[in-house]
This record gives sequence, structure tokens and C-alpha cells, in this order.
Amino acid sequence: MPNLKRARSVLETAEAASAPIAGPNPDQNPERATGFLLRDNSRLMRVAFTDRVSGLTQAQWGALAHLSRHQGLNQVGLADLLEVQPITVARLIDKLAALGLVERRPDPKDRRAQQLFLTDKAQPLLDQMWDAGDEILDAAFSGFSELERHDFIEMMIRMRANLSRLAQDSGVGRRTPSRRTG
Repeated sequence: MPNLKRARSVLETAEAASAPIAGPNPDQNPERATGFLLRDNSRLMRVAFTDRVSGLTQAQWGALAHLSRHQGLNQVGLADLLEVQPITVARLIDKLAALGLVERRPDPKDRRAQQLFLTDKAQPLLDQMWDAGDEILDAAFSGFSELERHDFIEMMIRMRANLSRLAQDSGVGRRTPSRRTG
């Protein structure tokens, strides 16, 4: 449970930082800045998830989650959803296939491509994953009223839409060829 100890330490630091800081500009306190708070909350949720659900890596859980919603997706499509390179997904799927959780099937529209499907063996793991996610969210929303929870989710949805538009306008998030030189 080292992750749990680390999470508690972070929470204690955050609680200490929740008081306004003295100085010329309290808005510059990273413990109260929106970007830092979003990142820290995301990280703490991952730590809590990892403590509750074991046996697979975060990347493997992410692949299973996306495939549960997009059965028949190819590796390039999954790489886009996971925001990694296709070669990374190929290795990830190799491991999941070896565990009997994912199978590759020929794509009827493209003989060079393969579609990805979850096996029946993946369903109990997905159930465990969704249950852990629900438990963590319930803990995260502890002390929130139903209205506050609803409003928070609605604001996050609007924020995501705004950031998606920003990314589209600036070209952020589009896959571009690597420009590294050796």
C-alpha cells in the first residue's frame, strides 16, 4: 500500500495549502491553481484505482476500457484514443492477447488490418474496474450535495468542450510524424 501512503501525504499537503497564502499574489499558489488541482486529483484517482484493482497496468486497463466501448477497433484507432504510438499499442495488445483478454480478427474491409475484440475472460475484470471507479468517485464526491455533484460534472463537460475547440483551433492533439533525428 505505498501508493495509499503517498496519496495521504499529498492530501495532507493539499489541506495545509488550502488556507490562503500570505504574499503579494495568493492566486499564484500552485495548490489552488486549477491546472494543478486537476492534475493532482487525476493522479490521486489513479493511485486509488491502482490500490483497488491489481493485476494489470494502467495502460492495459485503459486499453480494455476503450475496447469495451469500441469493439472492432483497429490498433491505430486504439493508439489515437490512448494517445500513444501504434507500436506501443501493438505490444500492449500482444500482452493482453497472451492473457486471453483480447483477440485480433481480420478486418473484412482491409486485409492488412486487424480488428480488436474483448474476450469473455475480460468481462469480470471490466466489472471489477467499473466497481472500483464507482467507489473512488463516491469517495471523491463525499460531502458534495447531489446538485453540487451534477453542477461539477456539467462544468467539467463544458470545460472539455472548450478545450477540445482550443485544441482543434491550434492543431494540438493531432498526430504528426516524429521529427526526431538520430
